[in-house]
Amino acid sequence: MGNSFPKDNVQNDPLLAVHHLQVHFPIRDGLLRRQVGAIRAVDDVTFAIARGETLALVGESGVGKTLLGRSILQLTQPTGGRVVFAGQDVTRPNPATLRTLRRQVHMLFQ
Repeated sequence: MGNSFPKDNVQNDPLLAVHHLQVHFPIRDGLLRRQVGAIRAVDDVTFAIARGETLALVGESGVGKTLLGRSILQLTQPTGGRVVFAGQDVTRPNPATLRTLRRQVHMLFQ
């Protein structure tokens, strides 16, 4: 009911594809707070998940696992790259698409 993503006609298309995703935070300094550098929290991440697959991100604390998930769900705006869900680019979605994305994609923490 309501908005839903179109069904893929091709079985081989990934359900979720992340292309060169980046999340950078500016480093500012000086009286005018000019950007003097950037923290590359997520830098050039690319992967695809097929229908029925599960992905687990494992790593040390502070390496960007949660930030990657937040940027896929558009809770944190990516600096660059693309996120494609069910064949639709959701990198800069309209409000209806964003609601649908967040209903259908979930993060689990352990």
